[in-house]
Amino acid sequence: MTDIIKVKFMRDGQPSGRDYTYYTPEAVEVGDIVDLTAKTGVAHAVVTQINVPEEEIVSFKNSMKSILGKAKDKDEQEAVS
Repeated sequence: MTDIIKVKFMRDGQPSGRDYTYYTPEAVEVGDIVDLTAKTGVAHAVVTQINVPEEEIVSFKNSMKSILGKAKDKDEQEAVS
């Protein structure tokens, strides 16, 4: 297991846009909603891939950010289920 995941930002309660790569300080599964820092403050995103190989981030490893953790809001968690 690596601590590298891919996520899609949530827009209107649905995953939207392209995948973004983040570190995770805790175990997550595909489909989990996580909190992360965005330009507008704290944002929600859905995990789309776990165990991303480190080779995929070599070119931008120094600029990688980490998620804040799993979303606490139960309604957000159920929106994707």
